Amino acid sequence: MAFDWSTIFDNYGIKRVSSTDKSRRAYVPNEDQKAALAAAGKNPSLRAIFPIEVLFDAAVKSVSSRYYNSERKEPGRTAEPRIGQGLVNWAQVGDEIVIGNKGTRVITCRVSASPSLASEAGRQLAQNGNKNKILNRAKQASGQPAQAQGKVRVYLRNPYVVAAALLRADGFCEVPGCTRRLFKRDDGSVFLEVHHIVPLAEGGEDTLVNAAAICPACHREAHHGRKRTKLRGALATEIAAKPLP
Repeated sequence: MAFDWSTIFDNYGIKRVSSTDKSRRAYVPNEDQKAALAAAGKNPSLRAIFPIEVLFDAAVKSVSSRYYNSERKEPGRTAEPRIGQGLVNWAQVGDEIVIGNKGTRVITCRVSASPSLASEAGRQLAQNGNKNKILNRAKQASGQPAQAQGKVRVYLRNPYVVAAALLRADGFCEVPGCTRRLFKRDDGSVFLEVHHIVPLAEGGEDTLVNAAAICPACHREAHHGRKRTKLRGALATEIAAKPLP
């Protein structure tokens, strides 16, 4: 499934990092990326340093970069907007990188890092994405997901279903009556796991009505507890009656 960048960004552009960007230690954004920066209120004439959030990178969460106009020595050539060293140090030659805005936030990531693991993609979407677009994409999901087969069989889950379930849960376990205390991640978000009520291995569909965001203890119980069949029924009833946010 192709990742839909419009679910995260208000405006965005994609460009491959060139050897010139690296050697001059100054990244030249393309027109779409400049438009996204302008929409975020960033003006190269101000030469301001600001944080650029990094998605889908376990090691780097943000880079501070200066956005400025570089004067051109050649006669008649106008100043060229560039982004300074923080972004350039993070990006590598040949990377396709997305630069976009969500309101006044400037966000980047590598195209190659757009997650195939629905759990991580869904978490990032729920935190940073456009709620209406996520819900619309999740409601369009139907049937079982595609499979990738090698030494093990892996279901290629829909990250929009994951994201929408997390948004619907709003920081609370969706198992009826669960009172367990939830812990938080480093970024302050509540840790929930998105569970298929009818498991995919049993023919369950990768859809929002068959997905629930639940705490780790309830998740283990849903798979291994003696009362898992009863819990499955209660969870299915809860989710079926629960409105979308």
